Amino acid sequence: MSVAHAQRLALLDRFPAAEVAAESAAWLVRRAPAYADRDEDSLRRELLAVIGPALTALRAGTELSASEIGRCEEFGALRAAQGIALEPLLEAFRSTTRRAFDALYATVRGEGGATGPAGPADAVVALELTSAFWACCDTVSLAVVRGHRAHEAERVRADQEHRTLLLRQLLHGELSADWVPTAATVLGLDLRAEYRVCYAVPAPGRDVAELERALRPHLVAHLTEPGAQRLVGLAAAPPRDTAGLPVGVGPPRPPGRLHESLAAARRGSELAVAFGLARPVSGDELPLHSAVLGRPETGAVLAARCFGHTEGARRTTLMTTLDAYLAADGNAEEAAAALFVHPNTLRYRLRSFTAATGLDPSRTEDLVTVWWALRHAEATGGPT
Repeated sequence: MSVAHAQRLALLDRFPAAEVAAESAAWLVRRAPAYADRDEDSLRRELLAVIGPALTALRAGTELSASEIGRCEEFGALRAAQGIALEPLLEAFRSTTRRAFDALYATVRGEGGATGPAGPADAVVALELTSAFWACCDTVSLAVVRGHRAHEAERVRADQEHRTLLLRQLLHGELSADWVPTAATVLGLDLRAEYRVCYAVPAPGRDVAELERALRPHLVAHLTEPGAQRLVGLAAAPPRDTAGLPVGVGPPRPPGRLHESLAAARRGSELAVAFGLARPVSGDELPLHSAVLGRPETGAVLAARCFGHTEGARRTTLMTTLDAYLAADGNAEEAAAALFVHPNTLRYRLRSFTAATGLDPSRTEDLVTVWWALRHAEATGGPT
């Protein structure tokens, strides 16, 4: 063992770790509001658990080991679990560090350090020990903060998972009446209020993140499920601006009956996506569209009746023409203008359709048949 190392050990042997921990614990209990209700003796032991690894590293003249850093991270996590926020934790760390340095400095002076009579060799040892002390404090501080933040992140994640579970159970009617008030409190819901379920599935080419950005300002709570290709949330009022995205909206219901609103919102979402409705849609808003979705076999028969005689580009032109004609309420001139064709061209297409199918869009029954066939094609990826 070198003389310098022996001098370092002698200095550290005299370092009053227990007194530093006791003084810091007493100061924190008296002066720091975050620690006012803590037991002083327990606080002293916890501080010693952090000072110990630092002294071990200083004695060895090495950096803190992985296990010693781990103990510091555990200390930070412990403080987070105790409800100590990061700012008062760092304030306590600075206070303890100042006391530790004052004690180290007093020890160095008492051993004949830089200002003592023992000479230059002691001055070098004192300087190196002081430098190592501050480096060790930096390492400990970073480890404590890292542990605190990791615990906080885990707590936030656990809280979010708990909220998600409760909201999912509310939405599916899985909570007993006794548990509904507890779930409402956790989720920040008013038991006397009513909420609308918003259910959204991204349209082709869009993603859930885009839905969340558009809907979140309207929601008082929502499910965050990684990997789920949908967004489900609660709104106190019907969302107005959804950034041109399809959203199903259920009727207002109290927290204990949200499953009723969810079923309607899901139907509204199916309608919005199937028929390209880039807006909020309620489940009972489009009963005929709902019938089209609910009877795909009927739609397939009617589509074959209307469009089975043609295919490819000619079928696309026919469907587009019929859709424009229906959208214009049977006004040929208006439909032709929408398609940028001459009215006579549009009338010729309609006459050709009637000749091929026997269906005349100007007759009510045939018009319904054509409309149903067009909506079926639209819901199944047709060109309309």
